[in-house]
Amino acid sequence: VPCGQGRGEEALAGGVPLERHRGEMASWVKDHDFVNEFLFAAPTPATYIERSFPGDLLWLDDGEGSKFPNIFLCKEGACCCLVYLHGNAEDLGLSHDLLKAFRDFLNVHVMGVEYPGYGPAPGNACEGGVNRHTRAAFNFLTQKLRIPPQRIIVFGRSIGTGPATNLVSILNRSNKHAAALVLQSPYRSIKTLAKELVGAVANIIMDRFDNEADIVHCISPTLIIHGRQDELIPVLHASVLYERCGAEAKCLEIIEGVDHNAFHALDHIIRPLSTFLQKIGADRLPPLAITSHYVMQVLDQNEFLVPPEIPEERGEGPTQPGFVVRALGTLLGRTAE
Repeated sequence: VPCGQGRGEEALAGGVPLERHRGEMASWVKDHDFVNEFLFAAPTPATYIERSFPGDLLWLDDGEGSKFPNIFLCKEGACCCLVYLHGNAEDLGLSHDLLKAFRDFLNVHVMGVEYPGYGPAPGNACEGGVNRHTRAAFNFLTQKLRIPPQRIIVFGRSIGTGPATNLVSILNRSNKHAAALVLQSPYRSIKTLAKELVGAVANIIMDRFDNEADIVHCISPTLIIHGRQDELIPVLHASVLYERCGAEAKCLEIIEGVDHNAFHALDHIIRPLSTFLQKIGADRLPPLAITSHYVMQVLDQNEFLVPPEIPEERGEGPTQPGFVVRALGTLLGRTAE
């Protein structure tokens, strides 16, 4: 076997194919590097605790020995469930009112997913951890509540458009479909955005949440919403993603006079989404066989309502960053979303 190929590669990686070994190492590095501190600017202090939102807050296994909080809002007679993946400077406490608006105005069940290190969730946020939480929440809906994937609307906002696009791309490549993918203020990728804002200094970071690559595989109906005056993530990102999106049913809504944070929930998000769901016929599907009583039975039987013991503080206090780190912090969203 030529050097560096076949069995030679496996030997170098201890029996693991070299490309896979490199991929695992790259994932480990970017899930533990300094960029995550700035990319995921969780509200401090958290806006809710383990005992907040009685009956709505449930705890799921993250697959690595910890439990993390989610909010599930049941809507009797709903035909779909919306999964919400929030922005980088909000947690589920700040999202709670918006989730209730989704439930009431769109007539859908709603699942809000929390990220590692946000609210009372243990751990530190990173691409791998956020994707794990997203998939665990999706598996809860499909395996425990028996909601078909094609009845699930996956909604991501800002940083949350990364795990949202990644989830739908995985589904579509597995010949499964979501009811819809909704992206509010999306970016092409973190590194692409960084290069636009700070130039060559962005080359020191590893890319993550590559929406531009993932959205090619997204063939589920897709709605993209972006503010024309967004200076943090320029509207060109939305246009590029719209052009590259693999879906036949897709729509790009550019909201005039709106920047990254000034969306009006009803006028700029819920109404365009409601119109889109009507166009693709999602509102005409028969109701899901899910009632509040059934949901509570599932939650009680699996002890999903019981919060874990979280005895210690998560993480350490911030240190004073150098110039490059401060620049990246400004770039990567340490501003209120």
